[in-house]
Amino acid sequence: MSMKRNKSGGPLDVPLLDRVVEDGETVEVPDFQADGESPIIWPGDKWEDVAAPKVAAEKPAKTSEKAV
Repeated sequence: MSMKRNKSGGPLDVPLLDRVVEDGETVEVPDFQADGESPIIWPGDKWEDVAAPKVAAEKPAKTSEKAV
């Protein structure tokens, strides 16, 4: 899966997602067709790649216990 942004200038009907993607909207899309091998080509004049948001790792909770 990857993230793509609609840069077409208008809404796009995307049957693969079963919805309309609005101009400027970012969506997660599959990279391969149902066979798992054939890549899906997202036209560069309508879609641009978007980096997946980075999720910060959780810091371990501080313990209040002191070693004796």
